[in-house]
Amino acid sequence: MRTTIHISFTVLMVSLVIVFFWMNTRTTQAATESNGVVTPTVDAALQGLTEITGVAQHPTFRKWQLDILLNGEEKQAVFIAMSEKRQPELGVLTTVDTTLYPNGNHHLRLRVVHSNLNYDEYFTPITIDNPNAPSITTGSDDSSTQAQSLQPTLSGPLGEGIPDGRRWIEVDISDQTLIAWQGDTSVLRTAISSGRTQYPTVRGTYQVRTKLTLERMIGPGYDTPNVPWTMYFFRGYAIHGAYWHDNFGTPVSHGCVNMRVEEAKALYDWADLGSEVVVHD
Repeated sequence: MRTTIHISFTVLMVSLVIVFFWMNTRTTQAATESNGVVTPTVDAALQGLTEITGVAQHPTFRKWQLDILLNGEEKQAVFIAMSEKRQPELGVLTTVDTTLYPNGNHHLRLRVVHSNLNYDEYFTPITIDNPNAPSITTGSDDSSTQAQSLQPTLSGPLGEGIPDGRRWIEVDISDQTLIAWQGDTSVLRTAISSGRTQYPTVRGTYQVRTKLTLERMIGPGYDTPNVPWTMYFFRGYAIHGAYWHDNFGTPVSHGCVNMRVEEAKALYDWADLGSEVVVHD
């Protein structure tokens, strides 16, 4: 009788353990399958400060990143927030001040990045409708068209075949352009993204003081790993590649000078420590 009871109790305990692990696995899968922005809901009209909630996790989770795609266009992506802390259950991802963005029909994009740098993306259409705020323009003469016209073809090292001379970098904030000068010859002229209104890029004359092939950048509202081809010229201000957006020609950064990755590498290879950097309007 005792043997029978003992066997029955053992079977019961094993069954409970199996059920527990099955339910835990199902819960994890359900959370993963529900990745995405939950609020605001699809096609919600947003004004002022808006709380963004959602789920962001993966078995090989590395980070999540939230962007707003102006007019729903990926080439007009503007960074909002990111975190290396997974969000396995519904919770607050960030709070967005919608007055910083133009009125119109846009998309929120939640990107969940895996440890191998593959990622999943989740899109939520929204409408920003703040009183007395400007709407975004979509004409053919907008900044994205200008940026496309300032995307040079890099066929070799910068300055190759050009007489050597003083190497210095000019950043024009008003035109959102960068020019690399070798003597009296410009060896690169391209579109950049400087700091947006609340995070202006410093003006003045500086020198490249530190060069890093990869850098982790942390600041208010962002934590971005593996920032490529970084050249610091004043305190935390740097010229670097930006792999997280393609909105060059428009100020979107937290103060640094963003460049296309391949152009940032060409500039990094060309510039020396001590090269002059002139930033002006």
